[in-house]
Amino acid sequence: MVKLSRYFLVIIAIIGFGIALPKLYWVAFSHPIRAPFIQYSCVDHDFMLLRSQDGVSRTNSEGTTFTREEYENKLPLMYTRQLLMNNTMPDTIDGVEMDMHEISANRSTFRVRPREIDAPQPTLFPLFESQSGRANLEMPSDFFRIIWRMEFIDAESNKIDEEKSRMFSAVLYKRGFKFPAKSINGLPTTRKSCDEGYLIVDSEDQLFHLKMIKGEPFVKKVEIPDGLKFRWISCVDFKDKFYYAYLFSTDNEVYVLTQYDYMLVKLDVENINPEENEIRIYGDLFNYNIISTGEGEITSQVLNKDYKKVDEYKESWPVRDERSEGKVAQFIFPAQLKMRDSNSSFVRFFFEANKSFNWIILSLLLMLVQFFIIRKRKENIKNQLVDFAIIAATGIFGFIAVNFFPNKFFK
Repeated sequence: MVKLSRYFLVIIAIIGFGIALPKLYWVAFSHPIRAPFIQYSCVDHDFMLLRSQDGVSRTNSEGTTFTREEYENKLPLMYTRQLLMNNTMPDTIDGVEMDMHEISANRSTFRVRPREIDAPQPTLFPLFESQSGRANLEMPSDFFRIIWRMEFIDAESNKIDEEKSRMFSAVLYKRGFKFPAKSINGLPTTRKSCDEGYLIVDSEDQLFHLKMIKGEPFVKKVEIPDGLKFRWISCVDFKDKFYYAYLFSTDNEVYVLTQYDYMLVKLDVENINPEENEIRIYGDLFNYNIISTGEGEITSQVLNKDYKKVDEYKESWPVRDERSEGKVAQFIFPAQLKMRDSNSSFVRFFFEANKSFNWIILSLLLMLVQFFIIRKRKENIKNQLVDFAIIAATGIFGFIAVNFFPNKFFK
């Protein structure tokens, strides 16, 4: 029983060291590389890069360096206010008159990160009145969920509104909705210009648009190609009101769902995976700039207003494991345990195995050190074979653990 207790403590210690030691190592020796901020110049039709690694630098894709004022003049649709104050805002660009209202109406910013996808998702949603006649949206008194039917639950009494639930469920059923819902996607906040309801994916991956108009359900089935499945849908509230949402497919494609005609338009971009990379989309009067930032690389794909690609820029750098501190870590640690991960909002165990087997060399050396420690203690080697196996399998974590809780401690 004493031996089992000892090995239980050793396992707990290995887990603790597997979390703490790599974390302390990276805090002390990691030198992260910052990705550049990439924008597309409608003046030069070239990429402009702002870097903040070891000082601020502003260049284009060919490496030409610019002053701050020159850089801002290359991006008039981003630094509009500054150029107006400096009296350097151009009157026209490519024959298009620079109207401040049009510039503002066509400006949009969007971002989605992996930690927003791998995160706890709500199960109850507010359904706003889309045509209340009021200047501001008001939070409803009930919330809905879609399980075997659509149910509205009163927030104060926690009771189901049967009449409202049956009415909305019936309309969904008539439109071909297959219960339950796989995902419910919208903007559940009063801080938006208007309410356009929710985009809902049913159990058969069909897409529906649901909202409430003067207390009545509005349900529209969106026609999508056969086999198309969405891993993430982000509804937006932009001034131009061109589309409802960005839709990211399981095939790493991006779509927009246009308003009024419900056309699902595929963007001419490739390899967009919000589960692994941070995705940013900047829209202006001329272009959409889709930026995908992952570990060791960044890609900017520029589309025109017809969603066709006009230019692309890629940049890569050594990932952490390829840099000197990463190579040393591969020699020291067989793996790394974490309770938090930058790509997740959950608190749980994240296991990251070593991509090489260099740590085995250190494990063999530590087994040799352990052999001399046991000989010095004048203990029987045969009684320590389990400790040798632990060190061989877990490296430095096991070596510290078995010596932190040695066998002689329990004699």
